[in-house]
Amino acid sequence: MTRTVLVTGSSRGIGRAVALALGEAGFDIVLHCRSRIEELHNVRDALLATGRNVRCLQFDIANRAETQSVLLDDVEKNGAYYGVVCNAGITRDNLFPAISGEDWDAVLHTNLDGFYNVLNPLVMP
Repeated sequence: MTRTVLVTGSSRGIGRAVALALGEAGFDIVLHCRSRIEELHNVRDALLATGRNVRCLQFDIANRAETQSVLLDDVEKNGAYYGVVCNAGITRDNLFPAISGEDWDAVLHTNLDGFYNVLNPLVMP
């Protein structure tokens, strides 16, 4: 097993800070984003400048089949992760009576199902 850590939602904010801190601590990093690939590449470049090995994955953690496929493919090619930081999430802030069903579902599928969708294929095999 390598000392590689997957950090979901690592293109900005807390995920970016966690990825950079783990890189400084000596871990290689697998970065993840759903849609902000340019920002993810900026994080990648910062980590590469420190001498870390870095990979970038782009997928939607709310999509169970896509998440499983991308992660299992990465593990098959590169080996198991040493650790996983489940940071990815979304907000759809609104007063409860005003939140749409679609926004409610998007938050739940990303923030709750995403945890299962990321970890299940990694720990169950």
